[in-house]
Amino acid sequence: LPLADRATIANMSPEYGATCGFFPIDGVTLEYMRLSGRSEEQVELVGAYAKAQGMWRNPGDEPAFTSSLELDMGTVEASLAGPKRPQDRVALGDVPKAFAASNELEV
Repeated sequence: LPLADRATIANMSPEYGATCGFFPIDGVTLEYMRLSGRSEEQVELVGAYAKAQGMWRNPGDEPAFTSSLELDMGTVEASLAGPKRPQDRVALGDVPKAFAASNELEV
C-alpha cells in the first residue's frame, strides 16, 4: 500500500476496535523518511534495525495468518459514524431521520 493509505488505516484503529495499527517497514517507508527530511544516516539506521529485528518486509513476502475471516459483502450496510463518536453509527438509510432528530435537541 502507498504510505498515505497505510497512515489512514493506522489512524483509523479506534474505528475498527484496535488500540493502534502498524505496517512493516519496507522501501516505501524509507523513501517517505527521505522525502520528509530525515538524514540518510537515519534512514540507513532504520533500515538496518528493521532488518536485524525481523521487522523488514521484502516485496513478495507472503504473510502467515493464524486464522481467516470470510465476509459476505451482501450483508455489509453502508453507514456513517458520529456525529460525536465513531461508535455512534447511523445506517445510511436512517441519516435523514437522525439528522432531523439531532437538530431538535436542546443545546
